[in-house]
Amino acid sequence: MVPFGCNILRPATWCLVWAALVLVLALAPRAGAHADLILQIEELTKSIEKDSNNAELYLRRAHLRREHLEYDLSNADIEKAYLLSTNLAQIDLMRGRLYLEWGWPLSARACLDRYLAREPKSADGLVLRARVLGRLHLPRASIQDYDLALKLMPEPGPDLFVERAQALMAGDREHWEAAVRGLDEGLKRLGPLVTLQLFAIDAELKLGNFDSAIARVDKIAERSPRKETWLSRRGEILVQAGRPAEALKAYQSAQLALQTLPPTRRNVPAMLELARRIQAQIDSLSNAAPAGVVPALKP
Repeated sequence: MVPFGCNILRPATWCLVWAALVLVLALAPRAGAHADLILQIEELTKSIEKDSNNAELYLRRAHLRREHLEYDLSNADIEKAYLLSTNLAQIDLMRGRLYLEWGWPLSARACLDRYLAREPKSADGLVLRARVLGRLHLPRASIQDYDLALKLMPEPGPDLFVERAQALMAGDREHWEAAVRGLDEGLKRLGPLVTLQLFAIDAELKLGNFDSAIARVDKIAERSPRKETWLSRRGEILVQAGRPAEALKAYQSAQLALQTLPPTRRNVPAMLELARRIQAQIDSLSNAAPAGVVPALKP
């Protein structure tokens, strides 16, 4: 019996309810950030009303409005700051960042060229111009700016090494090895970051350097408390390399590692999907294997 005042929802209706709930939960962090930006913009607007000739206040509000995707209003604030103080060097830097995000790469380049003529050792300006030059399909100039920016930065983030590698990989094959060397430079400076190794593995595979790719996977596995994902990745690379017997052993090792997980972790969707893929590869490789190869291990 349904309690008084309750309604019975059809399955389709429940699906819509759950979909709405998931959407609300997913958008909650964005909504919080959105509200925070609005409050900050409102506070700066109040400050500007009290001190309307303060160029720095307009630039701070321009920055927030750009983050809030209010590009027209951000541009208006930058122009107001320029009228109040033409000596602010960061105005062209802010213009360049805004125009890049706004989808005006030619205008962004002009602003950043002016800024870097005054501030040639600005890593931020060089990174922005590198991105602009990439958007303008000028990879060599883009890479030069990335190179200089990374030399100037005492502690660059891994994303910049990845961006430079992507710019190199987008060019001719002669630049692909440089991409790998650049990622190794990042690993040397920042330590054994999995993010950089993963991009390096992809670059090695594009070059056909299967042994180097496997060596990188093995390095990640050595440092990882769980091996099953990396053993499976090892199997994938060995399949690509045309070494099915070795691939079968790698997948069997991945399956054994997966079976050591406690049931609460082994039965989560991601691990169940990994187990399915591993078993499918074992079955495929076992059926194609010659006599004498160890048969597939069943869970």
